[in-house]
Amino acid sequence: MWRQHDFKHTWSRQPRPLVERFWEKVDVRGPDDCWPWMAALNGQGYGNLGSGDGKTLRANRVSYELAYGPIEPGHMVCHRCDNPACVNPTHLYAASQANNLRDMAEKGRSTRGERSASAKLNDAAVAIIRSATIKQNMLAKNFGVSPMAISLAKRGLTWRHV
Repeated sequence: MWRQHDFKHTWSRQPRPLVERFWEKVDVRGPDDCWPWMAALNGQGYGNLGSGDGKTLRANRVSYELAYGPIEPGHMVCHRCDNPACVNPTHLYAASQANNLRDMAEKGRSTRGERSASAKLNDAAVAIIRSATIKQNMLAKNFGVSPMAISLAKRGLTWRHV
């Protein structure tokens, strides 16, 4: 009588090199054009690529490292073209978080305040909240946010630009 485990076969397929898997997912266009990532994108529009060992890598970071080498600790890969799906190495540069935030603000891409997709308040509401004399719990109920959100906005710890 045979037992199933007697016939167990272990497959040992070697994963293809990362560089090979990367380039087959890129729509390479002209040298100055964006090269869109043609595979999985995350919620912010950045390309995702499996590392081969169970991790997910950002496609723009892989592109940068293939072209320029390792990313300096504390730096991120940013886009000159402001297109998160672009992996053209000439459109990418490494910068600190502070430099990236400064670049976003200079280009008018900051997502603070009512421009943020998660904002439940707007500038006018915050102005009302700051001038209101009623209890914060009532304000929270009226604006559909938590009392903590009211407290932070009222004290200027959030919505600083208002």
